[in-house]
Amino acid sequence: MTSTQHVRVEGTSYQRGCQYGRQAAARVRLSVQAYQQTFAHFAGWDWPTVRREALRFEAPIGEFKPAYLDELRGIADGAGLDLADVLAINVRTEVMYSAKARQAPRTRTQLPAECSAFAVVPGPGQKAPAIIGQNWDWLLHSAQTLIVWRSARTTARTSSP
Repeated sequence: MTSTQHVRVEGTSYQRGCQYGRQAAARVRLSVQAYQQTFAHFAGWDWPTVRREALRFEAPIGEFKPAYLDELRGIADGAGLDLADVLAINVRTEVMYSAKARQAPRTRTQLPAECSAFAVVPGPGQKAPAIIGQNWDWLLHSAQTLIVWRSARTTARTSSP
């Protein structure tokens, strides 16, 4: 699994998540497996502990933007995983660093470089789509879980009488 997989999805948040989860199931599962080892190594936590900590983010994410949680649920359902697994790999930084912070002495340390992000947005008045991207390339397994995700958002429309 070394080539980059391209995934196209459309629909509601949940539908997009399901489509992504189905199309990228092998890579999503590989990511979960790799992060089980990563959490054990860097935080000293087993996967049930990680999942329990990750689930603490479910309510805040749902309160902030229910569509985000719907998409995560869709990814889990599409990949045949539990929401806690998908939450864990999506809130990994918050969970992992909170685990390390609980164990760390009260001194400042240099954190490792992690990810890069970019955005290309159209100029004022232009109708071109925005393009955003992020990588998470500090772990070697990331090369095997890389996906280019193209998403078309559909919102529920209501009609007035």
